Amino acid sequence: MIRFAPGFPDEMVQKRLPDSGFTHSRSQRLFHPVEAPSIDFPIQSVRIDWDRLVAKRPMVLETVDAMPAYLLKPEILRLLEAEKHPTYRLMLDLMWTTGARISEVLALTPCSFVDDGYDFGVILKTLKQRPGRPSRASLQRSPKRYIPIVDHALEDRIQSYLYAGHFKKNERIFSMCRQTVNRHIYALVERVGGAPFTISAHTFRHSFAIHLLLHGRPLKYVSQLLGHKSVDSTEIYTNVLTVDGAHFLNGVDFH
Repeated sequence: MIRFAPGFPDEMVQKRLPDSGFTHSRSQRLFHPVEAPSIDFPIQSVRIDWDRLVAKRPMVLETVDAMPAYLLKPEILRLLEAEKHPTYRLMLDLMWTTGARISEVLALTPCSFVDDGYDFGVILKTLKQRPGRPSRASLQRSPKRYIPIVDHALEDRIQSYLYAGHFKKNERIFSMCRQTVNRHIYALVERVGGAPFTISAHTFRHSFAIHLLLHGRPLKYVSQLLGHKSVDSTEIYTNVLTVDGAHFLNGVDFH
């Protein structure tokens, strides 16, 4: 929620400035101090040893059946920093911060983004990953889910991209196919030094899920954000939390 500077009550949604047609709304932060975000979730801070998790990852991938390859936050950030193309950077950011499938990102239109004055987010049409762009028929019959976007910098870049693109109301904002995006990601990974496993667009989705679980977010909520029909599909990611279990044996003597 955007808070106004002292003297502006929180209940005030709009205020017309004198001698101007400009309307002040909650979503406009110009000339107002940026407060530190308040966290209402019970788990307010988490300390994560990223180096340890990176070191443990080969064992996770080797010992857990069907465990998908994943990246951790520092690795994702290095990729984002290396990506200079604004369109691809926005796509990577959306996959990382929403857990969207590449097919769902390719289906986005200006109408997919919602700002009600309190929160900003995106409505994703839940689409299974298939070759190419989703068909009109699959878009019409697909269920939808809402994903909040709480990063104001990302929100501003989305708004700027939509404004600069002059897209029609229901026009897809990314005019490419899944294979093109993946080829670009492969080239990006090679440019930053390569990786021990293949990184594709879907890797960002897996990384999103694991990132939320590492921060203690409920499995059921993560499952809903991912658009899984059953929480059973989401449980695979919890192996990242349980594989490092040596501390459970501390204090247990065998000899």
